[in-house]
Formats: sequence, C-alpha cells, structure tokens
Amino acid sequence: MCTLTFAPTNEGFLVGMNRDEQKIRPAALPPEIFKRGDAQAIYPREAGGGAWIACSCYGNVFALLNWYSADIDALGPKIRTRGELIPTLVYELDSRSTANRLARIDLAGLHPFRLVSAFRGERIVCEWRWEGKRLDCLRFGWGLKHWFSSSLSDPSAAQLRGRTCAVAILDGTTPTRQWLRRLHKSHDPEPGPYSICVHRPDAATVSYTQVQITPRHIFMDYVAGPPCETPSCGRAISIPFRAKPLLTVGSSPSLIR
Repeated sequence: MCTLTFAPTNEGFLVGMNRDEQKIRPAALPPEIFKRGDAQAIYPREAGGGAWIACSCYGNVFALLNWYSADIDALGPKIRTRGELIPTLVYELDSRSTANRLARIDLAGLHPFRLVSAFRGERIVCEWRWEGKRLDCLRFGWGLKHWFSSSLSDPSAAQLRGRTCAVAILDGTTPTRQWLRRLHKSHDPEPGPYSICVHRPDAATVSYTQVQITPRHIFMDYVAGPPCETPSCGRAISIPFRAKPLLTVGSSPSLIR
C-alpha cells in the first residue's frame, strides 16, 4: 500500500511517497548514503536490505509499489522480496541502462510490482510493470502524476485518493516541498483506508519520504511514522548532483558513515 507523487519544479522535481504497511511489520531503517564505485545513492531500508524508494547522484529516483490488481493468487507464495530491485537499479545512469539491467534480472519468484523511475537528464518518467510473467514499460511526460496502491483495492485507492489529489492541484504555480508534504498528510475526506495518510486497525502509513532534485544537490527527507503526527521531516540528508559518472559503475555498494 502506497501513495507516490511526482511533481516537476523549475529547477528539477519533487517526489513524495507514503509507505503503508501492516502495523506488525518490523520498523524500517532510516535513509543512509551508499556508494558503488564513484556513484552515490540515498535510500531507507528494510531490515533485510530491501528498499522501496531511492535517489542517485545522477538525479534519478526509483520507487516501488505493490501491484494488487494483478492476479497474485495464481502465482503461489512469494519466494523473494521485491525490495531487492531498487538497491540493484539505483546506480543506473538513464532509462535505457535501467531497462537493460531489468531485462537481465530474473524476476521469477517476485510478486507483481510497479517500479516508477524519474530520470532528470532525460525528463522522462517510466513505469515498469511486472504481473508475474511479463515485464512491460509505460512512459509518461514530464508532468504532475500520482500512483496509488492498496491491499484492499488498487482501483478504489486510485479513485478516492485521486479526488484529493485533483483538488490539491496548483493552478499554474510551481509545486513546493510544503505543498507536497501537506498533500501526503491528507485525511480527506476522513482518516481511513483510502485517505492518502492511511489509518486502518491493522495497517497505516508507517513512513513518509520526500525527495528534492536541484541543479546542485539531491535531498531526501524522511519521517518514521505517519506524516500527520510529525510536524516536520525528522531526517534530512543530501548528496551532490553529478551529471556524468567519473568511473564505470559496477562494484558492490558500501555504506558511507
């Protein structure tokens, strides 16, 4: 369960993502800076190492959503975690290299997902969809867009949360960090399973991640817990923007302390 927003700005773009999970699930680890070769990336992690959102020094952002509308029952039990994809892909330079890398990954055993990636250098947003047997790619223009998922119903989440997003659209003005944060704290029309900030007896929005891409830096702000309960982002880290790699990316990532 998640809500993801992509919003272009005059200098780059913003991304906001609510992560919605069962309340019994172990808490995730906050974002850290990782390195592979000379490339840097920022992402939070599950205890097992998987990630649901990440950004790289190249100005690319990757976000992963479960795809509940696909026929999960026909696939059998989940063998591998979908979260392993983002740490593998985040160091890719552009949409072409990402597509090539994805094509080489054995996706057998992964339940359906939607992988959304924004590439600043190309000004393009891609959505890769894996329904359990086939991987497809959709491409979108450089404009405001939202994605929604819910274990109760993807279509209902898209319809009800989409109404809230439609009302929140800024007429002719540039989206701001404050606007995006307010949207992802929203309980319209009331707190519940289909509000953007989710509240259910068994599940809730457990974190909010916000990414800002500028000409010089990539910023990631992170809230551990429902964004409606935290007045400001609790952890903010950044890495310098780098338009071109200095060395070939290929070695294993290491954590920068």
